[in-house]
Amino acid sequence: MKLPGILFTLLTSLLAWGQTPKLPLHPQRLKIALDPGHGGEDAGAKGPKKLLEKEAALELAQVLAKTLETAGFEVLLTRTEDIFVPLWERAQKANEAGADLFLSLHFNAARSKGARGSEVYFLSLDQGDADAAELAKQENAEDKAPDTQDVVAGILDDLAQKAFLQDSERLAVAIQTQLNQIGNIKQRGVKQAPFAVLRRAAMPAALVEAAFISNPREEVKLRDPAFRKKLAEAVTLGVRRFFASGLPTSKRKAILGPR
Repeated sequence: MKLPGILFTLLTSLLAWGQTPKLPLHPQRLKIALDPGHGGEDAGAKGPKKLLEKEAALELAQVLAKTLETAGFEVLLTRTEDIFVPLWERAQKANEAGADLFLSLHFNAARSKGARGSEVYFLSLDQGDADAAELAKQENAEDKAPDTQDVVAGILDDLAQKAFLQDSERLAVAIQTQLNQIGNIKQRGVKQAPFAVLRRAAMPAALVEAAFISNPREEVKLRDPAFRKKLAEAVTLGVRRFFASGLPTSKRKAILGPR
């Protein structure tokens, strides 16, 4: 390959002096895949004042995307409007984009209107405890992967997420720690559950139940842009601290090869 004359002369001169040329580096920005839960005909949970989880999740994702981009990350949304996206396709979008993290955004619901606070989950390869299994069953109800899905690719996805479980737990803890500091949100702790949307993500992944939409007070807060911004800032800080504590393991490349 022929190099432009000036660059060739520069390289030749540096090599002649036994030096290694220092070329400018342009590191690729870390990419975060945000998955606003539900959408379209799948409304998700409903608050006492009729706020729909699918709407609240998309609104939070849009605010979170801005705060992450301001922090220097590249952001991909699995949906940007009120449409239905199958669970398997959400993770596939993140995988195909080569995302470095996958965050699925949801809002919790409980029979008790007093239940409040945030919960952050990472994948469990078994059923987990009874409450986690029930929640996962509800969220997995729309998991209808096509019969034509590549079986080998599915196995590789399983292996990749298994390889990232420790990173996913670190991610969940980092985000939960920040959400705990938001005023009037009770600590509920990091948990594991067999969420289908996490199982297929070939990267560190977590599912964030940011608040209880079934709680009248928290439903009111979720309609407040200032509160949504607080949630977004807390999640963003958790993501930043996750990366600050060490980049994710490189096991994905060993399993899936170069992206």
